[in-house]
Amino acid sequence: MRELFLNYGMPFLVLGTLGGGLIYMLCSHALYTYLRENYSDVLPPKLELYMHDPDAMGGFMHGVRYAAKDGRWKRIESNTWRRLFLFNHALGYFVGLCCLALCAAFIFWPTK
Repeated sequence: MRELFLNYGMPFLVLGTLGGGLIYMLCSHALYTYLRENYSDVLPPKLELYMHDPDAMGGFMHGVRYAAKDGRWKRIESNTWRRLFLFNHALGYFVGLCCLALCAAFIFWPTK
């Protein structure tokens, strides 16, 4: 069982965390740009945490999460962008679970 996890589970979790995180950032930036150009009232009015620069330190991810939490993203008329928004939301949860499972694997790793 240990060899199975080391050979298949661990690479899946590492690739899921790193690759999924990169894809999540790219999708979030594309969605943020689209929302800023077409639906600017959906985004938060100020990004004080990121010093008023939405691209600094991943502030665009906060803007997309704010739009998802608020629920006003449902006004998007294009099905393509709506599907990308839902995919991005699901991908964020997937990356979070992969990262959590990866950390848990090291914390609860058996000694023998």
